[in-house]
Amino acid sequence: MIRSLFVLLVLFVLSLPRAVLAEEAQAPEAQAPEPSPADSEKTDDTLEGFRTPLDALTEREIGAASKSVRFDWRKSTIGFGLIGSELLERNNFGSTRLGLMARKPFGSFVGEVAITRAFTWGTDSTEKLALTPYRQHGRPSRFELDINVGYPLAEGVVTALPGFFPATELVFSANAGFRYLFYPGAMGGMKFQDVATSLLAPRLSDHELAQLESSRPGGMQIDPARYGLLAGLSVDVYFGSGGFLSPRAMMAVPLLGVVTGTGLGFWWELSLALGWTL
Repeated sequence: MIRSLFVLLVLFVLSLPRAVLAEEAQAPEAQAPEPSPADSEKTDDTLEGFRTPLDALTEREIGAASKSVRFDWRKSTIGFGLIGSELLERNNFGSTRLGLMARKPFGSFVGEVAITRAFTWGTDSTEKLALTPYRQHGRPSRFELDINVGYPLAEGVVTALPGFFPATELVFSANAGFRYLFYPGAMGGMKFQDVATSLLAPRLSDHELAQLESSRPGGMQIDPARYGLLAGLSVDVYFGSGGFLSPRAMMAVPLLGVVTGTGLGFWWELSLALGWTL
């Protein structure tokens, strides 16, 4: 009897942990707390410091547009070249020029200095005119010093019709120039003081005009003007390597005619410059 009760007690003790584990397994699992409405309404404010109202954006500069440039001539140091011109004066004499020029940009302006040799010759018409008492105003062969200023009116990158020709920078400019004329041999026999005075005088002296009589073409009445003003237009074509081509048309403006005594009035000059810009 006692032995049977002992066996039942052992079996009860061994079965007790299993019952506890079964009850724990049957217990409902703990549920995570549901998020509160306040937590769901939170927003990401990481970029809050970089946001700008639309009204403020419309009042500030958002960006800048750039223009296409093949050759930035404004940043060049200096340019050198050869220049040739054909003078279309109001007479029957032939005149052409050949010389050297240098140009340098100053902001949006371009300054030029040129020294040329002008050659003048007579034609069949002037030879016949020389047989009459009539004369035409003209200028014998001489040296000329030019100081020009150009201002661009339009510019941009252009491509030529031949496909193999490289793209170039084209600049359309307005030009104004001052010209000084020097006649070799005209001051021969003059005193130093007279030479210094004549170099700055606006017109040739009687002594200079007399000295030039032997070198003038037939039928010419020597124009006494020593200074001249010109104005016109030019097209500067800049290549990417720095080379440039500059055709130009200038017109003489006789604003100084009262002091220079010129008799030529308005006349045209067509020129072409070839050079290299550093």
